[in-house]
Amino acid sequence: MSLYRSTKMSLNTASSSQQSNKLFYTFLAVWFVVGLIQNYFTEVNGEEAYYWLFSQFLDWGYLDHPPMVGVVTAPGYWLMQNPLGLRLGMLLINICTMLVVWKTTEKRDTTLLIWIFAGMLAVHAGAFMVKTDVPLMLGVALFYYFYKQYLKEDNLKTVFLLALSIALILMSKHHGILVVFFTVLSNVKLLTKKTFWMAVGFTVLLMLPHTYWQYMNEFATIKFHLYNRIDMGFSWNSIAYYIGIQPLVFGPLIGVSLLSASYANKKKSDFNRALKFTIVGVLIFFLISTFKVEFHKHWTSVLSVPFMLLGHEFIKDHQKWRKVLIRLSIATVILLIPARIYLMHDFFPKKWTEGWDVIHNWDSWAEEVQELSGGLPIMFNNHYERSSRYSYLTKDIVHCYNTFDYRETHHDLLPLEENLQGKTVFQINRFRDTVNYQDYDTEIGKGIHYRTIENFRSYRNVWIEIEDAEKHYEFKPGEKVDLKLKLTNKYQRTIDFADAGNRKVILNVHYLKGLRPVGKEKLIVLTGTMAEVEEVEYGVRLTIPELEGNFDIRFSIQVGEIEPPINSRKVKVTID
Repeated sequence: MSLYRSTKMSLNTASSSQQSNKLFYTFLAVWFVVGLIQNYFTEVNGEEAYYWLFSQFLDWGYLDHPPMVGVVTAPGYWLMQNPLGLRLGMLLINICTMLVVWKTTEKRDTTLLIWIFAGMLAVHAGAFMVKTDVPLMLGVALFYYFYKQYLKEDNLKTVFLLALSIALILMSKHHGILVVFFTVLSNVKLLTKKTFWMAVGFTVLLMLPHTYWQYMNEFATIKFHLYNRIDMGFSWNSIAYYIGIQPLVFGPLIGVSLLSASYANKKKSDFNRALKFTIVGVLIFFLISTFKVEFHKHWTSVLSVPFMLLGHEFIKDHQKWRKVLIRLSIATVILLIPARIYLMHDFFPKKWTEGWDVIHNWDSWAEEVQELSGGLPIMFNNHYERSSRYSYLTKDIVHCYNTFDYRETHHDLLPLEENLQGKTVFQINRFRDTVNYQDYDTEIGKGIHYRTIENFRSYRNVWIEIEDAEKHYEFKPGEKVDLKLKLTNKYQRTIDFADAGNRKVILNVHYLKGLRPVGKEKLIVLTGTMAEVEEVEYGVRLTIPELEGNFDIRFSIQVGEIEPPINSRKVKVTID
């Protein structure tokens, strides 16, 4: 009799497992088909076009991102040069992430997990948008899957796969290292294990190509994140926004349920401890960062996988929680269906979308820009998304010219600006300027502010540093300050300032409040030539403007009426 019951239970378990597998794979198949349709008919936005640019210049790194976003998008676009091809890799990565999370839950309560996926906006977006967070989420999912295996058996295969998942995280977004850090912090005994250090060694080896790229580019990404963040200062509004947005990041509607269930999950294990340490650590880390810099809500999406795993484990054993979450997920899907259709087709009444950002018919905008330029090479000021969108739509890769009051983009590491030297250029400004630019209104309502520049010249790659610079300067209004500046020619050629023609080449100092210019002083006129890698020192005297407060100063080399580019990092000063 006991044998009969045992056999019957085994058969029931096998049948349940088969049904669970069938349900999940059916869900993934439907998700894939819907994703194919969505991706084909949804226009590529500016951020996605910027990542498309990465795929056109495949490398082991980019100025503001690691390489995975370019690696993931390139193969699909090689196959199909349309929005579906560009996003195909992201859709597949998105599906793989759900598959890994499902396996990490050991396929328990598959129905609940499907509704968790369906209720998370981040999971939906990963299926039809090119985002750096998509491969990051796969890396995090793989990391926790293999970490769970590692805790059971730390064999060589598991150690290497764990290292591979860590490398994938770091190759996707650098702040993903927080997941690894807080996992180790949750289980410091790992530091005494030989296999842990083997994983570290494998990770280092896997990261060597990216590290070498950083070295060859003078650690451009590290400098970008150190010197290009805007010091927003402490604000209670920023703190309130950060705290209030978190449930929406992991929802929009099921976020509170997932956060509450993760907190309520009291099951103790090294694995759960790692998930909880990561959640608390990452949330505190970015909370502290909001004391100074602007917070981007997608930063904490790295916690999507820990919240899914902890929330699922708790909710599956609590039927009331389960019913509430499923109902919220159904409501989310109902809300997202018209939104996703709208991304594909503009069917909302115009009065509903008045004031919204334009997401349709950008191909007509690109045609108007192309016609207006008259065939001249095009350059956009301070608008990497707009320049990338134009490049994607026309397949004519154009430059984004970043000025002293903006920030660098990956365009600055490409030879695009060098290719414009000495040419007549069609320049498009980001903002309206009726003094220096003409205006043109496009069919989609996006104004074009343009002018033509003959003999375009820029000395963007002449880098300026203060000799024996201090970390922070204190000045008084009206004070005369003597500084010694070192100019280094980082072009792979000799430059001649006389190439600017009858326009003066001026070395300026700018005073910035955030990115808002509040003062400028012309220091010296540059003449003569500079050989490749040559360094030249100049003594300059600054007259401190009548300002009070904390500011940044930045130096630039300006050619005539052309806006000054970025020729130095920002230096903090206090004027009092």
